[in-house]
Amino acid sequence: MKQLKPLFPVPTLQAIIDDQESINTRLLTELDKVFDSESKKRILSHKWASKEWTTEKHSLGYTNFDPSNPNSLTTDPNFKFFFDHLEPLVAEFFAQLDYYDRWHFVNGWASVYPKGAWVPLHNHSPLHWSASYYVKTHEGCGNILFTDPKEYALANEPPGTRWRGDCGHSVEPTDGMLLIFPSYLKHETLPNEVDEDRIIISFNIKTGMLD
Repeated sequence: MKQLKPLFPVPTLQAIIDDQESINTRLLTELDKVFDSESKKRILSHKWASKEWTTEKHSLGYTNFDPSNPNSLTTDPNFKFFFDHLEPLVAEFFAQLDYYDRWHFVNGWASVYPKGAWVPLHNHSPLHWSASYYVKTHEGCGNILFTDPKEYALANEPPGTRWRGDCGHSVEPTDGMLLIFPSYLKHETLPNEVDEDRIIISFNIKTGMLD
């Protein structure tokens, strides 16, 4: 018996959550409060991945990510309803992977990307799992692009290897979409081409013993 069997698939989840309209309406209200405070509003620059901020008028958007308090949303009682709503979906995803270890949400933050804004290639190592949740989207607001973690191996493969596929996977976001992926998986977003903002909540998931 002969079988072509690609090894080491990368498990990810792509789902539209239940009651996304009401959840997103409430999230937008709470996020307005978060970004109303200049002390919590950090302007993103082209050096986004190195966590360097800018005061330039033309920026790549803004975020409430704070290196001194990376768990700001996951520990904020005003966002508990959101993470409680996601918990069964995340638990189901881990069950499908036969993964029953303990886990909890960490490092929650929100980001707003106006027209022209993009996110450079990065990953969330050394965390275990990462996620993006889309609160507000529009067609053309910028796909998220995942890079094949075998990128260096692929570079050394002979040309014409039919089964290897592309080195990237593009996902067009929609309101209420939740993406979960291993934190080592590199990803970026294409520029927002429309006048409306793209608003997301990002967070990580830590597994194993709880702190």
